[in-house]
Amino acid sequence: MKLRYKSKLIPLIGRWIFQVLFFLNKVSIKGEENLLKLIKSGSPIMLCVWHGRLLFPSWYIRHHTTLHIISSRHADSELLAQILRHWGYGLIRGSTNKGGVRVIREMTEIFNRGGIIAVTNDGPKGPARIAKSGSIGLAIKNNVKIITVTGSATKFWQMKSWDRFMLPKPFGKIQIIVSSPMDITEKPSESEVEVQILSEFMNRYQDEADQLTGKIS
Repeated sequence: MKLRYKSKLIPLIGRWIFQVLFFLNKVSIKGEENLLKLIKSGSPIMLCVWHGRLLFPSWYIRHHTTLHIISSRHADSELLAQILRHWGYGLIRGSTNKGGVRVIREMTEIFNRGGIIAVTNDGPKGPARIAKSGSIGLAIKNNVKIITVTGSATKFWQMKSWDRFMLPKPFGKIQIIVSSPMDITEKPSESEVEVQILSEFMNRYQDEADQLTGKIS
């Protein structure tokens, strides 16, 4: 009974801590019109994010709409997954590699309803900021718009994990950037090319967020 109580209590505490940290920062949003326009159009969206900056889009998106997040069952991801669930997000458990057929089928069903799905493109184990292949092809097949939402902070803790997970400290500034939709109409012929295209797209906005907060990578 005590173990079950703790397992429910810890994510609630984590959610509260994350909310307080954002409340104690001055948050600036760039490109918000890109997301609002897509939501208004009813277009399904694939939200591509880096694992180490997942907290920023997770906090931001909940103010405008709900979404589903692909979350592996890896131990390192479980606590964050449960915190996101308490924020009202749907969880798609697994990855496009592990349990891939079921995950892709579930994603397709959500896209067909005009839903939004967040994909941590370098998860669950990295390497950091290098996208896995498959997202572009899946998006084109389902007529889905790809955007990225990321963020950075002037004051932060950075974990010593593979993804260098960033957690903002109080009393600083947070910059969140919403990209314009990715301009691509056909799947690259080689997976290596797809990886390069998506990684460069996501890192362009990540680098901009870091530059605006004075973070040196």
